[in-house]
Amino acid sequence: MLDFSSNLDAAMNLQDLSRINRWTGAKRELLRQLRQRFQTEDSFRFLDVGAASGDLAQAVLASFPNARVVCLDLLLRNLKCAPNSRVQADAFALPFPESCFDVVHCSLFLHHFAGDAVEKLIVEMNRVSNNLILIQDLHRHRIAYYFLPATQWILRWHPLTVEDGMKSVAAGWRRNELEEILQRVNLIQQSKIQWHFPSFRYFIAIIST
Repeated sequence: MLDFSSNLDAAMNLQDLSRINRWTGAKRELLRQLRQRFQTEDSFRFLDVGAASGDLAQAVLASFPNARVVCLDLLLRNLKCAPNSRVQADAFALPFPESCFDVVHCSLFLHHFAGDAVEKLIVEMNRVSNNLILIQDLHRHRIAYYFLPATQWILRWHPLTVEDGMKSVAAGWRRNELEEILQRVNLIQQSKIQWHFPSFRYFIAIIST
C-alpha cells in the first residue's frame, strides 16, 4: 500500500511507523542488540534495508556516532528524512560487494514478501554482511491485528496505517514458520529468535557466514 499511496499519505504513514517503533520498543531492542557487540565509540558499517524514513538508522547514529550508516529503500521519497548515506535500490539486488557491512538490518520489511522471495532477501542480506544480520518483523496474532483499528480514535492513526498494519500482521509469522525459512537458507544454526511483548514482534539475530 505504501508504495502506491500519494506523497502526503505516505508521509503520514511513515510518521505513524516511527511512533510505533518508538512505543513498541523496536528502537530500544535494536540498540540493545548492537550494544552487546559494539562500544559507543566503535566504528562499524550498518546497512538498513527497506529503511523508509530512517528513524531506526537515526537511533543507531545517535547512540553510535562513529557508525557508518547506509539507508536503502526502493523509493527515494521514503528516504527524504533518512540520515545520510541514502541509496535507492532493489533489496533483491543490493548494490554492494560481498561482506562489506558489519551489520545488515531490516525492520517490518520481510512480511511484504512471500515464499521464495523472503528466502532470497535473507540470502542477499547475508551476502553483504560480514558479521551480523538483524531482522525485526511481526508475529501473526489477533491482538496485534486489531490493535490499530481499536486505538485509531484516540491515537489518531492515519487510515493507511490502519489498513496496511492489519494486512501486515496477517502476513506475519509464527515462530515455527520463521524457523522453517531459516532452515531452508541454511542459517538456522546461526540464528537466535526472540519474541517481544507488547510489540508482538520477532527479533532475529543471525551470525552471518
